[in-house]
Amino acid sequence: MVQRTVCLLLLVAALVTADVIQIQSSRDNTLIEPAGTEVLSNALSIGVYVGKIATGTLRRGLYYFDVSSKIPAGATVHSATLFLWLEKSRTPLPYITTVHKLLADWGEGTSSQAGGQGAEATTNDATWVYAKYPTTPWSSPGGDYVSAASSSAATDFALKYFNFTGLENDVSAWLNDPTSNFGWLLKGNEDISQSARQYGSREIQADRRPYLEVDFTPPTGNVGSCCLSSMCIIDTKGRCNNQGGVFGGTGTTCEPSTCGGSCDPATEDCSVGACCSGTTCSLSTQGSCAGSFQGAGTACLQFTCGISLTPFLDALPIPQVLQPTTGRAGGQAHYDLEINEFQQQLHSELPATTVWGYNGMFPGPTIEAWSNVKVTAKFTNNLRDTSQAGQPLRDSHYLYSEPCLHGPNFAGMRPYTATHLHGGLIRARFDGHPDFQVPPGQSDYHEFDNEQDAAMLWYHDHGLGITRLNVYMGLAGLYFVRDTQETQLLLPSGKFEVPLVVMDRSFQADGSLSYPNKWVGMFNGDHLLVNGKVTPYLEVQRTAYRFRILNGCGTRMLTLKPKNGEFTMYMVGNDRGLIKDTIPLTEVTMSSAERRDIIVDFSQFAAGTKITLVNTHPTTHQPGAPAIEENVMQFVVIDSKAIPYTVPASPKSTEVQLPLEASYPRRTFKMGQVADDKCGGKVFKINNLGWDDITEYPVMGTREVWRFVNMDNNHIHPMHLHLAEFQVVNTQQISKTGPDSFSLVGTATPATGDELGWRDIVPVMPLTMVRVIVEFPEGYAGRFPYHCHVLEHEDHDMMRQFHVVHSQCNKNGVCDATEDCYSCPEDCGDFDVGSRCGNGLCEAGDGENCGNCPQDCAGTIGGTCCGFGPIVSGGLSMGTATTGCDATICKSNGYLCRSMPQPKSCCGDEMCLGSETKLSCPIDCDPDEHWINW
Repeated sequence: MVQRTVCLLLLVAALVTADVIQIQSSRDNTLIEPAGTEVLSNALSIGVYVGKIATGTLRRGLYYFDVSSKIPAGATVHSATLFLWLEKSRTPLPYITTVHKLLADWGEGTSSQAGGQGAEATTNDATWVYAKYPTTPWSSPGGDYVSAASSSAATDFALKYFNFTGLENDVSAWLNDPTSNFGWLLKGNEDISQSARQYGSREIQADRRPYLEVDFTPPTGNVGSCCLSSMCIIDTKGRCNNQGGVFGGTGTTCEPSTCGGSCDPATEDCSVGACCSGTTCSLSTQGSCAGSFQGAGTACLQFTCGISLTPFLDALPIPQVLQPTTGRAGGQAHYDLEINEFQQQLHSELPATTVWGYNGMFPGPTIEAWSNVKVTAKFTNNLRDTSQAGQPLRDSHYLYSEPCLHGPNFAGMRPYTATHLHGGLIRARFDGHPDFQVPPGQSDYHEFDNEQDAAMLWYHDHGLGITRLNVYMGLAGLYFVRDTQETQLLLPSGKFEVPLVVMDRSFQADGSLSYPNKWVGMFNGDHLLVNGKVTPYLEVQRTAYRFRILNGCGTRMLTLKPKNGEFTMYMVGNDRGLIKDTIPLTEVTMSSAERRDIIVDFSQFAAGTKITLVNTHPTTHQPGAPAIEENVMQFVVIDSKAIPYTVPASPKSTEVQLPLEASYPRRTFKMGQVADDKCGGKVFKINNLGWDDITEYPVMGTREVWRFVNMDNNHIHPMHLHLAEFQVVNTQQISKTGPDSFSLVGTATPATGDELGWRDIVPVMPLTMVRVIVEFPEGYAGRFPYHCHVLEHEDHDMMRQFHVVHSQCNKNGVCDATEDCYSCPEDCGDFDVGSRCGNGLCEAGDGENCGNCPQDCAGTIGGTCCGFGPIVSGGLSMGTATTGCDATICKSNGYLCRSMPQPKSCCGDEMCLGSETKLSCPIDCDPDEHWINW
């Protein structure tokens, strides 16, 4: 009997081995030092902020981890490490963040503001003064904590995890006395302005959340088998019961398992470990694991079963050429395109993903056109909720649409669409202007005159305030303009001309797209897709291929290069077509929306050679960030005859680089982020102005010099102009001399290499100025957007408009095609108001209200009347509306409301807007059937 007891105790001791667990934070918050009397917090933000922000006030972070519910009391803690994702750092210098043990309990209310400015504190929020607002103050403002740091780490470049080690003493103390666990306070550099850090909170996307990793040994004497369904683990009785398990008794074992699971038939091993089914992790024996067994003793940690997709498993799809409804592809034609929701498999190891596309394709079908041959198209927004019975038209977006952004703040959550042909020389009405967006169930008509040289363009959605979401869902496709000059070069064509649309996406375990549920200043997907497939392969013959590359990512820059099997990439064209001289490159760097026309000759490689194309550009925009390496796609050389190719030395020998003329008007555009307490914590602006602030009126047929100045030190701004093309003159470094001022540093560097040629987009690097010569073509008047093509920046709110005006005035009493109200008010009249009653939008900022436009504006006369201005009904004055759009009824039950005035319309500007009609302004509004409401 004694001998049996000793053996059992030895067996129990052998089972008490070290365990590793990852614990998610249960609470987090930011203490926000007030600049005045305000009481601020940020409980439900995706970020926790530490350090000193630009205004000179401090931020301190709070994190709480419930260790006693995860680790049995009496366990021996060997190590404890806090892992924090650094989402953003204003300056990538190695500033120290320290971790301090808190001495008082604190709260997490419901305040939320996507930025470091914070929001008004709610009940139970932790603030700078209160541990729990408004009842329990801290002993000292800024939090009650142990002054000696428990851990520290230097953090520099964002978008990666940093670890804070040596926290085992704190965790052990909390296990021995759970009532002493109030979590940690984090302090950043509190001496240097703009040293602040934004770490991930528990509200951020799953793969960036904070977690505490603890290596411990459970206590002896009270452990035994714990059955969780068919799985068996060794644990204490209390912890087993807390997990809903059945405790087998002290000293019981899992060898063999008595929980209904099965052992490995080959080894009869019943050891428990992590079992991955897709991205779902469960504890199991190897025999009972239906997925991938990670090994005996492995735990279900945060990333144990993270999404890992086998590269080069799927063949590269080639977007098919769209066949027109009438006419022929590549000639005069009319196309009908339907925007719809469907499921598409983006990798053979992923379940089908719900995406949006044109005519059921992501990316959309390719449109072929010929220079100076007109193409028309009808785009129908037929977005339907495929998850519901009957698939009704969508009344809300598939992704979260931030209601405070400009666009959704008056148009609601409906997925409006406005298709823009990027790089096209297009009249203002058909440019895909965001103000002409249409809701599900409606269509829009476009005319593309194609009055431009051969180039690869692309069409994508441009919904106001939701462009990032619509493009992320899949609304993009290619558009090729061909001409005789290009054809005569005999560049690789047919199956040897291959489009490569590179995009990035993140996925949930069920294959669905993953995107933040709050507006963020930048987003990088976890996986790169080419033509809608994750890291595909392409079989190539031993000859030359022409790759038409588009960076279709919303934020990230790309640097594409071969990892093995080095080859030269010959650049023969860029955004707006062929360039003067071919440029040999070893790598191709592109910002969002840039295009490159590249020729690669595979004749030098033997059959069977596999060449991987990788991206090495850092995911962050911060200068000096270390390079990465991620797979893009793979080329597989197949058995074929070697046919060498000679790349044309001068694809467009007649191209001329424009001189910088002193007579050209100069304009300066300062791009940067500013604080925004109302939406997102910050907003990106151009000259600190917004979408409806029109201050640029270039004259048709002229050239101007535009200076793009990036005032940010950690964001790249790829600046894009609709309609107009430009040439880069030079770049020059700047030094900020104030929040809105700068001085030039050194001398300007003239444009060279792939910076040359006609462009429609140029990346402006941090603290850099780029000078460009912009050409405003004859025959194209009206309003056109210009914006940063980081889609997160564009949506909030780095997008403005310029208005191209005529220069003629005949003074004959008729508004002719060469006049508008800017150049000739004598013939074309004065500016018109921007409202149009009956268009489904209560344009409160333009004087509409429930009295003068009850079709659009909710409310009742004498009660709550949505809108602004005099209330007139039946010819009688009934007072003045002052509600605007603030009442709930103004934006509910199908009503939409806009409180800000719209830009004024103008007869002769080629845009039928406001109260203009076919009768009052036939030059703009004929044919009026091609004009949508707003």
